[in-house]
Amino acid sequence: MPLAALQRALAHLYTDEGARERLRRDPGAFARSLALGPADLASVTSIGETRLHAYADSLDRKRANECARALPLSARALGPRFRAEFLRFARRVPLGAGPRRYRDDAVAFAANLTRHCGPAERALLAFEARSGPGIGFYRYCVPELARAAARGARIEDAEPRLTLVLRWSRGRCLALGLP
Repeated sequence: MPLAALQRALAHLYTDEGARERLRRDPGAFARSLALGPADLASVTSIGETRLHAYADSLDRKRANECARALPLSARALGPRFRAEFLRFARRVPLGAGPRRYRDDAVAFAANLTRHCGPAERALLAFEARSGPGIGFYRYCVPELARAAARGARIEDAEPRLTLVLRWSRGRCLALGLP
């Protein structure tokens, strides 16, 4: 088998928990599904289940770190819950491709996480996940939420205050509190 095909099979194993389970349960069926020859299957199985899981976990941690870099205030505001929720998300949603894959991953994670957050956390996630210029209405004053998150303060207790935000670049905006 060409090296590229073997590398694709390994990438599949490292990034798909179901593939690792299929390899463990029935190596022959796994090999046939990816057109691996006997020598390639021997190479893959020689890695060992423990090392496969360890490398897969390191890739998940890297992906979580990239997401936290893209959403630093949300990561700080949510604390350890951010990483736990992200790892749960990463097991269900594969990482995309291309140069913006980590940014797109963070945006998809933010959209997914908003269903499990309080309103203040949702506002901060929605604000932080947007990358370009625009206008938005938020139920909370997101710059205040961002400052609170940067200080490590709890944002879930913030008082609602309808705010119009004019954003011209990532992190640069004008917020106007509405009565």
